[in-house]
Amino acid sequence: MRDAEHLIANEAHASRDQAWHLAGFAHECARKACIREGWVPKLLGHDFTNASDEVVEFAIALDPRSGRLPVRQWASRYPAITAWRPDHRYERTGTAEKDKNRNIEDLVKQGREAVDACIVALFLDGSLAMESIR
Repeated sequence: MRDAEHLIANEAHASRDQAWHLAGFAHECARKACIREGWVPKLLGHDFTNASDEVVEFAIALDPRSGRLPVRQWASRYPAITAWRPDHRYERTGTAEKDKNRNIEDLVKQGREAVDACIVALFLDGSLAMESIR
């Protein structure tokens, strides 16, 4: 997230396309870090649709601990993620800026919220050591 934030805030080194790309992966990695069932992240892939909510609910049924963590309904909690796909990385420079369906600032802001929520929840759950968040 720090890289994505840097890439939209620092005009000298701005790359809004890369900020878009990184912020989407931050959402994905944060959510997957909260799910203990090892097969679930592979099944989720890069999906933030209603189908992914069903997979998350199934994983929570198998591992109720995950239900205490902020993994549910990401598309509605962080709506900017619904326009993101990992294959955006193959687009020409400037594509993200021109696409009216992509709000780069919102994706980065919501990515920060998602990552922070997961880090705090994992820390409070005892799954994340203090050394890893310094």
